[in-house]
Amino acid sequence: MRSRRVVGLVAQREITETLRTRTFRVATVILALGAIAAVVVPHHLGSPKASYRFGLVGSAPPGLEGALAAQSPLIGARVQTRVLPDEAAARAALRAKSIDAALVDADRVVVRRADQKLALLLNQAVSGERLRRRLDTAGVPAGEAADLVQPRPLPVVELDPLSSAHKANRSLAFAGVLLIYVALLTYGSMVSQGIAEEKSTRVSEVLLGALRPYQMLAGKIAGIGAVGVLQLLAVGLPAAAVALGQGSLHLPRGTPLTFAAVLMWYVLGYALYSCAYAAAGATASRPQEAAAATTPITFVLVASYGVAFASLVNPDSAASRVFSFIPPLAPMAMLPRAAEGHVAAWEVPVSVILVLVFTYGLVRLAGRIYSGAIVRTGPRVKLRDAWRSAASHG
Repeated sequence: MRSRRVVGLVAQREITETLRTRTFRVATVILALGAIAAVVVPHHLGSPKASYRFGLVGSAPPGLEGALAAQSPLIGARVQTRVLPDEAAARAALRAKSIDAALVDADRVVVRRADQKLALLLNQAVSGERLRRRLDTAGVPAGEAADLVQPRPLPVVELDPLSSAHKANRSLAFAGVLLIYVALLTYGSMVSQGIAEEKSTRVSEVLLGALRPYQMLAGKIAGIGAVGVLQLLAVGLPAAAVALGQGSLHLPRGTPLTFAAVLMWYVLGYALYSCAYAAAGATASRPQEAAAATTPITFVLVASYGVAFASLVNPDSAASRVFSFIPPLAPMAMLPRAAEGHVAAWEVPVSVILVLVFTYGLVRLAGRIYSGAIVRTGPRVKLRDAWRSAASHG
């Protein structure tokens, strides 16, 4: 039987067994519902406060309501006012939550709890109206007085404005980096845990009677990788469909290329890290030891996640450029730079080639360690002993 078909059969077995587990199905449903909720809830809640209600007690400047309406854009909300007979009525309205703040005799603000934003709005409105009245008394024309009380903001000229597509791609790159990190950590751990479990239950010894070690390794990595893609689609597609249906997701031109980049770097990153996780998992004698065995790999993955955020903040820095060509860091470091268009035409192909070459070497190394460690029982196998054991059996 050809090796490719054998690897396919091992992968099919891995996919079937994983999909049958209740844990996987429940986790997928929970993640999908969580993703949909993350899309639906913010859309329907909207801004936390669309309007503010003020109570006016006693002598208030005549133009205060207009001043409040003019100042309200500072807090991004509409303003409603109502006149109350006395301070006791204002306090009762505050406790009943029918108003958000009360201005008493134009000299103090009463609120249920400290709210600097509301107090600042009222103070600016009252001070501005007092100033306008004094300017009017002094004979300053109304137009000049208005400019002094509420000066027009200076126009801001952007030399390099971000387009809507650019902003969307930046947000998508951020989400893509987070998704790749979580996926690599999750499915890499599944590889190491699965190998350690098969080793502890002696299933691997049975399979090695008919298969070669590299066929088992390649099949398990391919099977879990396929399961990972299926789970990501099962989680992401319903949430995207709901977002498109309610109009909260817009896809500017060029965004599909960013989606393709996320998928490409996920596949490359999974191929690289899963080999390392597989080799580390083979050195463990029990599933409980797999986490300790894979700790150095997890540290590298966490470092790669941090590097990706540095690239998001400053994609043109020398460090971001260098990290984009270091294979273990490239899957997450290159993505934000490419999404924002901060890479030369040659950079992405070179980075991909370096990752593929590194992954090929890692496949050879991981295959040898795997073949030397998978049949050894007892204490956790050292990498050097696994290498020597594979050499003696080769």
